Amino acid sequence: MSWLALTLVAFVIFVLVFFVKNRQLNHPALQYPYRLKAPLFSPAERELLEMLQRTVGERYLIFPKVSVADVVEVTAIARRAYWYRATNRIAATRFDFVLCDRADLKPVCVINLHDPDTDEEFMDRLCETIGLPQVRLPADAARSYSDVREAIESALQP
Repeated sequence: MSWLALTLVAFVIFVLVFFVKNRQLNHPALQYPYRLKAPLFSPAERELLEMLQRTVGERYLIFPKVSVADVVEVTAIARRAYWYRATNRIAATRFDFVLCDRADLKPVCVINLHDPDTDEEFMDRLCETIGLPQVRLPADAARSYSDVREAIESALQP
């Protein structure tokens, strides 16, 4: 009899724990665990965006924070594992700014701020491989109109 009572108590406790946990998981804060990030740009990115608008805003459209996967596609690779690895690598990175031709929105140049946390070698080789000029600016150079203009014009020369 005591085993039956003990089993029944254990079952009741299990059911109670299940319902409590289920109720907690259905809480709105867990269903949509999101909040607005502010601000959208770091101070250096905002300065560079303003500088780009003054420098090349009449000739090109400027798109900030563009996923590399929106600009680059993975070519056919024989093994799926390599294709997934290549796709995940570009999906996890972004260009700080992409300059696009106003007529057809074709990317003509990418601009990245120097960031020691990113794999700059990967970005350099990627841009070289796809034939898309890249300008990498240190944060302090992004404040100089002439430095930004000169770097972009240098990158866009054939």
